[in-house]
Amino acid sequence: MVKINGRTKLVGIVGDPVAHTLSPVMHNAAFQALDLNWSYLPFHVEEDGFNDFIKWATTIENLVGLNVTMPYKEKVKPLLDELTPQAEILGAVNTIHFQEGRLIGHNTDGRGFLVSLKKDGRRDPSGKRALVIGAGGAAKSVAISLAIAGAKEIFIVNRTKDKAGRLAELVAKSFNCPAFGFDFSDDLKERVQASELIVNATPLGMLTNEVPQFFEHVTEKNFVYDLTYSPKEPKLLSLAKSKGASGIDGIGMLLYQGAAAFEIWAHLDPPVSVMKRALMDSLKKKGV
Repeated sequence: MVKINGRTKLVGIVGDPVAHTLSPVMHNAAFQALDLNWSYLPFHVEEDGFNDFIKWATTIENLVGLNVTMPYKEKVKPLLDELTPQAEILGAVNTIHFQEGRLIGHNTDGRGFLVSLKKDGRRDPSGKRALVIGAGGAAKSVAISLAIAGAKEIFIVNRTKDKAGRLAELVAKSFNCPAFGFDFSDDLKERVQASELIVNATPLGMLTNEVPQFFEHVTEKNFVYDLTYSPKEPKLLSLAKSKGASGIDGIGMLLYQGAAAFEIWAHLDPPVSVMKRALMDSLKKKGV
């Protein structure tokens, strides 16, 4: 049990909403396992108070860092003193380190995705074609990470083709990786069947029961990584498996991006197995 006193180091997560977050479960389990006098707290901050919250946070002597979640990953950038190269490339920050009076912005999402893909999914994207569903912040992290990892070609599929096209252009120009944008109404049969990896970076199948029509072309040759996670298997992943495909959900990305943040803050190797067990136990309690 975490006991808070005047020497307790604090970290946390800021967003709107944050009630659903599993990050406190994972990090506090890690602190307890390593017998660290640290505590991880959720901060629900509405948009009109976000800037003031960050200013207030800088006055808390024991505050070591923050995770940043939606909708603030891009909004926080101007409030920081420095961005790491990865955060600069991705244009978003999910981890802040309060370091000697300076606020350093990191992005561990891409790293978390790639580590999970390789460790949990046993898939290396180098030399492979990938199809990414979505063109928002999560899709951007995934697409750029795949390009950096040496993907052969990337297809971006979004409700609006313009947004997909802009992300595809960024990937192609910045990372010398062929990338193309499409919308949900395009004929994507050949693109789906040519993609060894399909990544769902949207809430499709989680917040709604909607399944894109092109998903009917998934076969056993595809590996599907669904960034969503819940007590039940995400709908798109379940559907893909019914068609013979293999795949995993996004709990591993949550785990490994959190482990990377832990390492940044504590300068210690994170107890990944402890963090994973805490996440899985929490999901189990939420129901199957």
